[in-house]
Amino acid sequence: MTKVAEISADYGVVIHRDFVPLYADDAYAHLFGYRSAEQIMALPSLLPLFGEADRVRAVEDYQALMKGSARPKARVFSNIKCNGEAFFALSIDHLIDWQGEPALQITLVDFSQQIATEQRLSESEQRYRCLLETSLQGIVVHHNFVPLYCNQALAELLAYDRAEELMALPSLLVLIPEERQQRAIHQHELLLKGEQSERSLVTEYVRRDGSTAWLHISETVVCWGERQVVQSVFMDVTQQYHNQRRLEFQANHDALTGLINRRAMSEVLVETFALSKRSNKALGCIMLDIDDFKQINDCHGHLAGDEVLRSLAFESLKVLRTDDYLSRWGGEEFLLLLPNTEQQQALDIANRVRQHIAAFVIQRGELRFSATVSMGLAMLSEQDSSPEALVSRADVALYLAKENGKNRVELAPTVYQL
Repeated sequence: MTKVAEISADYGVVIHRDFVPLYADDAYAHLFGYRSAEQIMALPSLLPLFGEADRVRAVEDYQALMKGSARPKARVFSNIKCNGEAFFALSIDHLIDWQGEPALQITLVDFSQQIATEQRLSESEQRYRCLLETSLQGIVVHHNFVPLYCNQALAELLAYDRAEELMALPSLLVLIPEERQQRAIHQHELLLKGEQSERSLVTEYVRRDGSTAWLHISETVVCWGERQVVQSVFMDVTQQYHNQRRLEFQANHDALTGLINRRAMSEVLVETFALSKRSNKALGCIMLDIDDFKQINDCHGHLAGDEVLRSLAFESLKVLRTDDYLSRWGGEEFLLLLPNTEQQQALDIANRVRQHIAAFVIQRGELRFSATVSMGLAMLSEQDSSPEALVSRADVALYLAKENGKNRVELAPTVYQL
């Protein structure tokens, strides 16, 4: 369910589907003379709140929005209060998802005074300007990233005190990280050429204080005077972005060691196996197991065992290459993938990790101890019909390493043997 932002009493928000109210705030109710939002929610339809002459237009506009043949915009409607008094209001539409279904969110601003004082303005200019100034979202109008207009909401979103400070920038590209600028320029050109009618994306912007903001941006071409320019509407989704990244990390990483977990490693294994098969490149698969791990837990406690697991992960990463993949496979077992690595090089890497772990001293308070690992190495062969077959051979080699004295690396047989 979409969360509706709180706004001041000068504005009201309602969400509806086919004019049946799904949500209303008290401010919206007060605009029509009602005491609370509950009275709005009790109405079977919002249509009686529109002036009689505007009801047909309201229905047509709603249907066009839902069909996608029209875009959300600002309109001025006549409205009827509960005591029968008429007033003009600016209605700003936003299509949203409400409990899994599309709905229309309307921000309503009492516009009676503006109508009375600005009658000399053309209706289209009046609506457009009011949309920009009253929008709760950041808006900028620009051509080739030279700002032509921006509202105060965008200035605040990007940590500027006044909109004029944004307008003084020679180019809005300075707000976009350098590695994203060329793509932004290309997309801007597609919009102006008519090759793309609109676009919507979540991307990174740089605030005035140097911090990063993740913004949802909706862009479309509008007329500004006699030329075509781009209007961008910004919504701050920084918190949602970081929440999503945190959830993704938690889903793909082991909480104790910080390494990718078995589920994520299984995906890497499938992709790396297929790529190595297609390109006929070498691939090493190593199964690691901490020697006598149960004895470590029994003698020093489970917290010491946890420290061994963390240390193995941290210290192994110090001697592995950037393109190697290390995961916690389960318990005290770890799986290491070495893409594009020949057998002798894989053996060298395995022994380097093994020796580094054996030399590392783990310290917990006054307690000092070391741990060793046994490893089984399987090199991808023509007989490996699946990633599971490759891992099974590495597992067999690990068993041989344990049987042959531990703290050693054994090479797997070419074909998995039961």
